[in-house]
Formats: sequence, structure tokens, C-alpha cells
Amino acid sequence: MKITDTMRNTNRNIWSRRLAFQAIYSWSINPCDIKELEAIFESDENFEKSDGDYFRDIVRGVIDNIDTIDNSIKKQSRIDIKNINMVELSIIRCYIYEIIYNKKIAKQILISESIKLATKFGGQDSYKFINAFLDNFETIEK
Repeated sequence: MKITDTMRNTNRNIWSRRLAFQAIYSWSINPCDIKELEAIFESDENFEKSDGDYFRDIVRGVIDNIDTIDNSIKKQSRIDIKNINMVELSIIRCYIYEIIYNKKIAKQILISESIKLATKFGGQDSYKFINAFLDNFETIEK
């Protein structure tokens, strides 16, 4: 099978979202300067697999719009935002940024990628919470 540019770009987007989620998680645990945060992840061995501009767009977008994003979560979650697992919260924050502000990637792709992140990095049932929340969020945002 021949690897196409579309396949390469899709894979780069996946890596960008994965690293951006990890950066937002890190920032949520230990807030720091955005440039410092980006530098840490830019030195990651997997960064070359990503689209650096897309990674930075997500990280800066989430941090710059954190109040609006968290207010959206508070309005739509039955669980108090303080009680949402930090991994899950970071995934949701990235998703909401992309849906509200970025609007470049289809919702179903973002939901699928978010569920994969929850499966890889979250607890045993994180993917169920992420799926339910994002499906509900998608319905409300239409």
C-alpha cells in the first residue's frame, strides 16, 4: 500500500492532538508559561511526527480560552468540574476548543480520537465517560 499525503497529514494530526492533550494535562496539574510548556513537548521524541503549528494552536487555544471552555463543561456536565478526572478533563478541554474555535476537523473524527486518548491514558471506563459527554456536547452545540 502506498502512503499518501492525506494519510501522512491525518497521522500528523493524531500526533498533534495526542501531544496537545498531554501538554494540557501537564499544564492543568502544574500551570506554567505557554512557551515553556511548548518547549518541553517540542523536545519529545514524537514531536517530529506531529504538525507543530497544529499542536501549538490547540495548546494555546485551550489555555487562552480556558474560562469559556470550562464554563461550557460546567453547563453541560452533571458532574462538578472539580470531580472530573484530570485526564478526562484535559481530553474534553481539547475537544471543546477544536469544536468551538478551530472547526477544521469533523466532530466524529474528534470524538473518535478523544475516545482513543481516553482508552490509552485514562482509567478503565474513561472512554465511556468521554463518549457520553462528547455525544451530549455535540447534541447541545448543534
